[in-house]
Amino acid sequence: MIRTVLVTGTRAPATLDLARRLWRQGVRVIGADSMRFPIGSFSRAFAAHHRVPPPRQDREGFLGAIEAIAHREQVDLIWPTCEEVLHLATGKASLDAVAPVFCPPLEVLDRLHHKLHFAELVRELATEVAVPESRPAPAALVSEGPWVWKPFYSRFASRTRFTPPDGDLVGWMAQRRVAGREASSWALCVDGEVRVLTQYRCPARSGRGAGCAFEPHWSTSVESFTRSVAGTLGYTGALAFDFIESDAEGRSYVLECNPRMTSGIHLLPSDTDLVGVLDGGPVSVSGRQRAAQLLLPTLASNPRLAGTSPDVLADHDDPRPAWVQGLALAEIAWRSVNRRVSLVEATTVDIAYDGC
Repeated sequence: MIRTVLVTGTRAPATLDLARRLWRQGVRVIGADSMRFPIGSFSRAFAAHHRVPPPRQDREGFLGAIEAIAHREQVDLIWPTCEEVLHLATGKASLDAVAPVFCPPLEVLDRLHHKLHFAELVRELATEVAVPESRPAPAALVSEGPWVWKPFYSRFASRTRFTPPDGDLVGWMAQRRVAGREASSWALCVDGEVRVLTQYRCPARSGRGAGCAFEPHWSTSVESFTRSVAGTLGYTGALAFDFIESDAEGRSYVLECNPRMTSGIHLLPSDTDLVGVLDGGPVSVSGRQRAAQLLLPTLASNPRLAGTSPDVLADHDDPRPAWVQGLALAEIAWRSVNRRVSLVEATTVDIAYDGC
């Protein structure tokens, strides 16, 4: 039985949503993050919250801190939610001896996180959902486009471009551009079985990639594709995909994989039994979903949608995260200026995993 869960990556609204759901099911939730003011640290859903070393800059210190917390708090499960999952996977064998880590081995995660390797995997699976033609960037330079250019490792489409990058092309790929409507999916899997699945569109985004409003959507081909990937890999953990639905061709193309928590959790009905799902209870795979949004980013990007669905951060039983979200944003803004990166990149500058 799962009594105490250590959740990492508490800076993310999706992680806060997860913690609240577990808390309301009677789980004792412990939080950890390398940010000073992650929004989750203000939530009453956490029985305790710990600041840990940044895994990208000090992986050994990060892994040691997580192991010590798991020991001290008598944790039954370690649940990584953001990109720190790949760093945790490097120490999975040692951590599993203390408490199981809810993720697959690093070699599985890296194959999904690396955009070109993931495209190659999809081609091997030969499912109804295809992947656009994908090549290393140097090979695409001598081929007719149109191409979308992106690094092997990136997040939130922060470095995606429609012209070849300047300078060295090492670490870049190109993917044939497909016209259509964007959609996303998110799943929780256990031993290769999809046990929770949501699908959605994002009618409002912060910048090019990060969604801030989420509307239910459903595709049986996406459901089948998710089951195929999970089953082939014997996957345990969170598994998310981004798609383009081509009206001209009448089919879906998968663009990339995010092997972690995403905003898809916001669409789960409030009565979803996550603990039961992980413990072998009823599977929650259906079109029964709800719309949601991050109110302030939606207000900034698409004011007409603001307030048309519940705010993820607002909660009458747990109001503080919504009140102090500006503090977390201020820390991210300071990081952006201090490290000379965009605001989106600043959200993951200390947890991003680029293959090492």
